[in-house]
Amino acid sequence: MNPYLAVKALSNDEIERIHTAMVSILSQTGVAVEHEGIRDAYARYGAQIGGTSQRVLFSESVIDRFIKETEAYAVKIPPSDQDQAYPRECYRALCSADGKPSLWVRSDISLSSYLDPYTRQVVPFTEKLLIGYLKLARALDNGINIRIDCLPFEDPGQIIDLETRLFAWKHGIQETGIILNKEACPYLLEMYQIKADTLGVSLSDIFCGCVYLVSPLRITKDICEKILFFHNHGLKLRIGNYIMMGGTGPITLAGSLALNLAERVAIGILERSLYGSKHWVIYGEIIPLDMMDLTTQLHGPELLLANLSVIQLASYYGVSAHPFGGYTNAKDSSTEAGMQKLLTALPCILAGGCNIDAGLLGDSICSPIQMILDSELISALRRVLRGFIVSDDTLGIELINEVGPGGTFTDTNHTVQYLRSEIWQPGIWNRETHQSWLAGDRKTDIERAFDFWIELMGRPESEPSISEEMEENLGAVIDQAARTYSL
Repeated sequence: MNPYLAVKALSNDEIERIHTAMVSILSQTGVAVEHEGIRDAYARYGAQIGGTSQRVLFSESVIDRFIKETEAYAVKIPPSDQDQAYPRECYRALCSADGKPSLWVRSDISLSSYLDPYTRQVVPFTEKLLIGYLKLARALDNGINIRIDCLPFEDPGQIIDLETRLFAWKHGIQETGIILNKEACPYLLEMYQIKADTLGVSLSDIFCGCVYLVSPLRITKDICEKILFFHNHGLKLRIGNYIMMGGTGPITLAGSLALNLAERVAIGILERSLYGSKHWVIYGEIIPLDMMDLTTQLHGPELLLANLSVIQLASYYGVSAHPFGGYTNAKDSSTEAGMQKLLTALPCILAGGCNIDAGLLGDSICSPIQMILDSELISALRRVLRGFIVSDDTLGIELINEVGPGGTFTDTNHTVQYLRSEIWQPGIWNRETHQSWLAGDRKTDIERAFDFWIELMGRPESEPSISEEMEENLGAVIDQAARTYSL
């Protein structure tokens, strides 16, 4: 039994209209590219450069060629997101068109704050609090992969990219690869080379870098220079994009889907020209804005509709998708938080794949209690994804005939054999009758999560993931960068 739900959110006519709109956008408006080197890369693939302007236009034939040359991306599904057998997947596609649902779990740290379980107040992160948060993610044993954009407890200015990598490597967590400052690029290269030499692997095996397009249909000079710097050293930067409905994209879902598709095609063509990559992933970070105050809405039904459409479009082109779900705008651990995460994630998980960001509240609050509650939800979802087996043994026809009318199956060997694999058991969610609960501790899920957190914080800390020598070598690079920036 495979709990896969085929997406039919868009009709064939609607898909064709979105495709036609994408072609129109790229052939008539094109992409503003603010660096000659990147424009040359586009020209090598057949794109047209708009005379003396920075505009790059893509004919329908160039777009068709790109789509026809694209090969399916092999989505790897390790036992957990912390599986070290996949070091190159610093930002992987979530689902493919093979009919296998999947759930990816992560907990992103950026310019975040910390929701203190004792006081229920939001406070600044410290290194000690962040290490405790990492400790919790590992202890929950549900494949929660902590990823870090940048250190949340200080602002070291232009060396933030460097300090973030050192912290991530020291504590054995994954960097997202975001590069904020162009000036940090040569120092980052040196740090990755130290890591590669220490591990005895190639630089390309462990390099993780990415940049994001923010303004629609525009690759800024700063982004171009970052891409070209690492390309000149044989390394690939992942190029991301995101659309804010009513901000950097049209307010309509159809318009934002067409714009997002146009940007993903343009990015795919650039990656093919620079790196020879035959793969193409349609990312779907299409986020509605609240037009009253222009804040991002990470939980609404529009996010779900966009995700399902992205998954279906990826299936139409025979490529992989990366939908954007499993988030909440709630500011405290609550039913609201759980329901919002589930709304945008569960249908997409069953349609091929999605993520849940464990512990994250709003866009920047990290909550240990919410992470424990999310872990319970993740455990239940993993049981759903496992489905069940239909076989002679699981059908149990002989057993049913043996027990017969009016009998019971409780004390049979068949029940003992399958009870743990067939029936999921909660750890935090309540499974008592009301009378048993009244006679017991009467604790809620949040109170049980708090008890678990208190117990966990008393456990020993883990050892650093890198040697003292490697840490000293990396620190020397950071010190040199700091002296250079202070001049």
